[in-house]
Amino acid sequence: MYTQRKLWPLFCADLPELCIFVAMKQLLLSLLVMLPAFTAATSAASVKDGAPAQVLFQTYDSYRVPYRIPAIATTRKGHLLAVVDRRYCQLDIGFGKIDIAARMSKNNGRTWSPDTVIQRGSGIEGSTDCGYGDVALVADRNSDNILCMSVTGNVIYIKGTRANPNRIARWRSTDGGRSWTKAEDVTDAFYQMLPNTRTMFIGSGRIMQSRVVKKGTFYRLYCSVLTRTQMDDKDVACNYVLYSDDFGQTWAVLGGSTLDGHDSPCIDGDEPKTEELPNGDVILSSRKWYGRFFNVFHFNDIRSNQEQGTWGQCVASHDIEGGIKVGANSCNGEILLVDAKEVASGRAVKLMLQSLPFGEGRKDVGIYYKEILPNGIYSPRAFAHQWTRGLQVSHTTSAYSTMIQQKDRRIAFFWEEEQKDNGYNMAYRPLTISEITGGKYK
Repeated sequence: MYTQRKLWPLFCADLPELCIFVAMKQLLLSLLVMLPAFTAATSAASVKDGAPAQVLFQTYDSYRVPYRIPAIATTRKGHLLAVVDRRYCQLDIGFGKIDIAARMSKNNGRTWSPDTVIQRGSGIEGSTDCGYGDVALVADRNSDNILCMSVTGNVIYIKGTRANPNRIARWRSTDGGRSWTKAEDVTDAFYQMLPNTRTMFIGSGRIMQSRVVKKGTFYRLYCSVLTRTQMDDKDVACNYVLYSDDFGQTWAVLGGSTLDGHDSPCIDGDEPKTEELPNGDVILSSRKWYGRFFNVFHFNDIRSNQEQGTWGQCVASHDIEGGIKVGANSCNGEILLVDAKEVASGRAVKLMLQSLPFGEGRKDVGIYYKEILPNGIYSPRAFAHQWTRGLQVSHTTSAYSTMIQQKDRRIAFFWEEEQKDNGYNMAYRPLTISEITGGKYK
């Protein structure tokens, strides 16, 4: 969400030169209709072993615009959908025109479709649809429904007010990503849940779908938000977790009560993510310097009541023995629970994965992992304890990352990686559990 590490030259999306670029792109695409619909991905990103990385969106391509903010989902049919910001305004959402572009793979990432705009910003100064960015994404495991949530409008997050807020949009596909609805502005519904919040957005990347809680047609969705909330006459950064039992149509605050900041499960947190423990308890993982904030929501009795429970005491991972500790960076990452098997014993296990840059500054993106007890009840401190540093995916400047499990059980890893001082390209690489854990699990 925050401004790119490099400040790009100011660029107006309405200049005649852009019209030429867009027209040329459309002409080229029209000439390619006789070619196969799915094309090979572009140049390789940095990789040392295993399956090669592919750059799916290359900054300074024929559009001459940067890309940022990865999101990826696996559809019911096993197709991969990769979604990014196409930043005509050159900066974060709120500064001007941004489109949302997507590519799809139907063969576990071997080849990808040409990119398609699935939501187009108007670029009109001050309009609520000026741009769309920082997408959070989920594909329903039992149907062809896909939900996208994003920031929208022309207000910078940190400058949002209740009178002129950082806005929130929602749009859907009901056919597995072939077509999309027009974005719907749902700002008021979200701000009504948190009345003392002046600005907010949903953490980008993956909206988590429960494996445990199902009401009616859909399994529950969880997402998390970053807010600036008035608390004791101070403007404080807070995280909250929201849930939906109707696939994103309506939302509620998990464990919410006073909604004045004091009940935030993570005060001073940054861009947040959510995951679910095997027993249905919910993990909040929030961006911070040198590691992550962790908290756990424990249900009183999830079999009889899927709303009531309590948050623990938020902890910083690098303050806990054996916890995640990285260099001097604060960056968005992803948290994901997967099934695995310990190679030495043959035991079936649950592994929690957490991605973030390992390096001093935004570089060397990689993955930490931790074995999770199948029926364990975790305090935040216990959850933050004893992680193992796994695969370093990137060996250069790199930042935001996200991941999802593919149909072939590999992990679809999608991240920002800089090449040749051209800003961030959007790279994809399929990873095995064995690669991530150095052969300890598979």
